[in-house]
Order: sequence, then C-alpha cells, then structure tokens
Amino acid sequence: MRVLVVSCSPWKKNNNIGNTYTNIFQGIDNIEVAHICCGGGSPDSDFVKYHLHISEKNILKNLINPKHKCCQLFSSETGIKQVSLNRNKIYDFIRTHRFWLFFFLRDFAWIFKNWICDDLKKFVDDFKPDLIFAQFLDRSYLNQMLFFLKDYTKVPLVVYGWDDVYTLKQFSLSPIFWINRITQRKKLRKISQLSSLMYVISEKQKEEYSKAFGRNCKILYKGFDFKEEPKYESNNLPLKLVFSGNIGTKRYKTLALIASALHEINKDKIRAVLYIYTSTPYSNKMKAMLNYPKSVRRMNFVSSEELAIILQEADILIHAESFDFKEQLKVRLSFSTKLVDYFYSGRCIFAVGSRNLASIDYLSKNQAAVIAYKKSEIERKLNLLINSSSLRNKYALRAWQCGQKNHQIKMIQNTLQNDLMNLLHEK
Repeated sequence: MRVLVVSCSPWKKNNNIGNTYTNIFQGIDNIEVAHICCGGGSPDSDFVKYHLHISEKNILKNLINPKHKCCQLFSSETGIKQVSLNRNKIYDFIRTHRFWLFFFLRDFAWIFKNWICDDLKKFVDDFKPDLIFAQFLDRSYLNQMLFFLKDYTKVPLVVYGWDDVYTLKQFSLSPIFWINRITQRKKLRKISQLSSLMYVISEKQKEEYSKAFGRNCKILYKGFDFKEEPKYESNNLPLKLVFSGNIGTKRYKTLALIASALHEINKDKIRAVLYIYTSTPYSNKMKAMLNYPKSVRRMNFVSSEELAIILQEADILIHAESFDFKEQLKVRLSFSTKLVDYFYSGRCIFAVGSRNLASIDYLSKNQAAVIAYKKSEIERKLNLLINSSSLRNKYALRAWQCGQKNHQIKMIQNTLQNDLMNLLHEK
C-alpha cells in the first residue's frame, strides 16, 4: 500500500507532523509513504524515503526565472540533509506576531499555479500512490494542492483534522479573519465531499464534524506499546516539574500562573522547579511573565528522544491550556498529542484548563490527571501534589492505565490499516 501524505510542514522527528505521522504509520505491514510538503524547510525522517517540498519562496522565484524550480526533492537514497535546530529569526518573529499580511501573501503566491509542474507530476507518477492522506486544514494553498492531486490521481483521499478549522464558534474583531474563515469553509466542505474517510482527534470534534459534514468521522490517536509500566521513584530534590509543547495560544499565561503559584510554594524553601521545553519562540512579554529564576527554567529545545528521557526523570508533568476566551475557542476540539507521551512516561500529570476543552475533558473522564479547572485552584492542587508522594504515585498509575486502555499502538494501527485497505477494495 503506497500512501502519499500531504502537509504544510516538513516531516521532522521533532515537529507534530513528523512525530505523529511516523507514530501512526511506522510498523504497519507492507506500507510505503511519500511526502509532499507545501512549505519550506527540510525533512529528517528515516521512515519516509521520498519528500517533495514546494515553498512560496521558490514559487515566486520561478515566476521571475522559469529555470528556477518550484519543487525541491529530498530522498533518503541520495541522503537527506540534516539541519541545525537553530531557528530562522524572521520566521519566528512572524510566527509570534501572526501577521495577516504574510499569510495573505503566501496564499497569493500559490494562486499562479506554476507549482503544477512536470516535477510535481513526475514525483506523483513515479510513486503511484494508492491513496492520499492529508491534514484537514484551513490553508488555501494546501487545499489547492489536494484539489489538484485528487483530480490528477483519481485515488481515495483521507483527511485528518486536529483543530477546529471549520465551525463559526470563534471570536475575532478582524474582518480579514472572518472573510478568510468563510472562504475556507467552502473549500473545506468541498474537501470533505471529495474525501473517502475523515479522521478527527477528539470525541468533541467527532460529534461536531460528523454533524457538520453529514458523515461518520473516526477518531485517530497517537499511541505506544504500553507493556511494562515505568516505576516511579521520587529522587529529585527539589521536585522536577516538566512542561513540553507549544506555549502559543496564550498557554504561556497559564504557565505564568503555575509559575506564580510555585513561587509562593517555594517562599520558605525551594521544593519544586518547573522546566519548560518548547519550540515556540519567546517574546519579551513571555520571558517577563515567566521570570521566576528560582522556580522556573526555560530550557533549550531538545529532540524527541531526549525529551522521552526527560519526561521519565520528572516527578510531575504539566499540561496547560489557556483561560483566554478567544484562545479556548481555537483549541476547544483539539487533543494534545504530547499527552500520549505523558501517559507513556508513567508520570503524574497536573493539568490546568477549562472543562469545555477536549483535552481537559478527556483527562477528566479518564481520571488521568489532577486538574485545576479554575485559576483559583492552581496553587492549592499543585501544593497537594508536591506534598504527597502517594498522590503522585496514584496519578502516575492512572496516567499509564489511560494510555494502556486507549492508546495501544497495535490496536490503532490495525484499525487504520483495515480502514485504508477497505477503501482500496471499495475503489
């Protein structure tokens, strides 16, 4: 079975796309994966042999000089260039401040369709995909690519939604936001109609998307082989609290609340320290809000392999969601894939966020974390965990059991493989 995966980001071990897709596909029998990335950067995957990248930078250069290629091919056979973890400062600035002009210009570049070139067609023809697997995302350029590939290959399209990119349950005072939202809704409805199968990432998203698109969506989680529970022994003095993941969508404000609570708990003696591992670029405001030198450490970005070790060395793992109304609407249907990493580490989870959010709702229903649903609960509940090793042990076991029950990778992959094979038989 040959699967052509399409995304906006390069397939890397340390980003969500590479980490999650490698997790769900690697290990399935008789599967071969190629990747089209509608963006810049370079991959670092051993699992995927062939990558084709098309960036707006190369699209614009091709308009000026037709000899300049829109497409860049990466192959494990010729050697995939390994890139440094140093980040592009201009990209980080744009990502932090979310300039609409940049996103408009990026979409504008793809309108010319010079990216529909011989190199792209040859890549697809050589791979001969049996099906296309893509993000369900409100990105005009990605959806243009899917329209082309679906028409060109005539093979089944499978889409996977991670966030609420469709409903109108959002808040913004920007007319540009709403123009884009309504425009993308039309394209996403068409993508849904073209797709043979829609995966989503949470129960809440399944309920809403099944109703919105008039079809039965299926949940697809990340997973691990939950065989032997890691034993937890508290040897850290002070205790080690670890947060890993994106601190955008105002999560940094929640981390600042946790840091402030920890500062109070540490007033007489340093009993616990919070270590933050994130690839999100820090603004000066974020740095100022997290400036508790004795209680908080902002750590360098690390690989997924290093992070797995760090999580198992922790006493408490932190999951933080924003209390900001606008940001809550953005993530209300999302399920954080890093929670599965937390479950697999077999460590106690302390979560902060509203019951209305899919991730918090999931943790609550599975009793897999100690949860502060309100800002006023943070210091009291965190203090309870820091003071009680038996409570930490209790919730470390519950986190592991949640993973064991709901995230066994073999079961997830068997279901995925059967779904995809059924599509091919129907075709």
